[in-house]
Amino acid sequence: MMYELFLARRYLKPRRSAVSLITLTSILGVTLGVAVLIIVMAVMTGFTAEFKSKLIETQAHFQIRRPYSAMSETESRRVLDKLAAAGVSGTPVIQGPVLVQYGSGNRKLDTQVVLFAAPETALRDRLHLADHLKCGTLRLGRVWGDKARYAVISDDMAFRWQLGVGDRFLAHSAAHLTGLVKFNAAGGVELNPETSAYLPAEFTVAGIYSMGKSDFDRMVFFVAPDDAAELFDLPWGAATGIYGWGPDAFHQEELLRRLAEELPGFAVIGWEEANRNFLEVLAVEKTMMFFLLIFIVLVAAFSITNTLITSIYQKTKEIGLLKALGCSDAAVMRIFVLQGFLVGAIGSAFGTLAGCLILRFRQNIINFASRLSGQDLFPKRFYFFDALPAEIVPQDVAFIVICSVALCTAGALLPALRAARLQPSEALRYE
Repeated sequence: MMYELFLARRYLKPRRSAVSLITLTSILGVTLGVAVLIIVMAVMTGFTAEFKSKLIETQAHFQIRRPYSAMSETESRRVLDKLAAAGVSGTPVIQGPVLVQYGSGNRKLDTQVVLFAAPETALRDRLHLADHLKCGTLRLGRVWGDKARYAVISDDMAFRWQLGVGDRFLAHSAAHLTGLVKFNAAGGVELNPETSAYLPAEFTVAGIYSMGKSDFDRMVFFVAPDDAAELFDLPWGAATGIYGWGPDAFHQEELLRRLAEELPGFAVIGWEEANRNFLEVLAVEKTMMFFLLIFIVLVAAFSITNTLITSIYQKTKEIGLLKALGCSDAAVMRIFVLQGFLVGAIGSAFGTLAGCLILRFRQNIINFASRLSGQDLFPKRFYFFDALPAEIVPQDVAFIVICSVALCTAGALLPALRAARLQPSEALRYE
């Protein structure tokens, strides 16, 4: 096997420059294919991992809700007792869509807003809201001696609404607004005489946060539970759901099953189930991207086939001489298969290095390209995150390298088979 490997390495550096250029092109094709595969797989893996991390950070490990209605204080207490008995923590929350009026004079309206209310200790210890404050303080509800209701909004809202700490805005309950009107017999809309007018809730901005997840930052602001209950006309102590946190967010199937059995009539929803559709889309996209981009390596394998066919025609006399000296058909075949293997291995090594380097400096590359083009190549509002996430998984890299080397080796089989079938008499006829 030693002389076959020696000859395979020797044939990678032939004397004729045209074949050298073709060999270099083949290696470059493998390098490009492996690098692109590693980059895309790492970005998809990083995006999925970062998205899961942000989901857990901005939600809970699981939620417990009563379908189609809010929980009373008694029901909330019962659920919390069950969670405590199971050794997990929970907190009641009030969550719902609201309409926000902002600005002075001719106020503007924002309809894509969600109000979130929970005890301040839960916001501080579980959602870590205080750690994500950019300015102001984590102060919600009313303060003794101060009539203002305080809220914490996101930096995205502060920018859209042109508000800062100490500024005020109004929040309307959708149920209140829809109750002010009714449809008449003619199909028109008129004021509902059975409903009295109401005043919207006025909040003062106490702090501005940023979770780093654009869809959450765009929609959610925080208030005290009492203010939320008053806005949604809920009884004191009521909640729209219970947020719970178990010991392990990624292995809680048994816990959720046990809670569902102990709490009939309640829906127990894990964070993965609540976001199942999006997580499945990410998994399918990652698989499809791999199968699509593997065609780059497949094209490089065909390039290796063409390179070796050209090399065999150039070395017909050398092959005839080797066989005349006693080299077997299998040995000749191994020489060219090893040549394809070496091209795949060298290209995969350079591709892995190039992919890792690009991933290491990906944000610098994106920032440079953005400045060069004058456009934001990674807009936060579309991709949820401030920076391009990436995570290199050694198993993925190993699988990509193995597939690439295998394809390149397979691409060398046909030329190697032709070289093995050459007859010494035909190859040396004119010598």
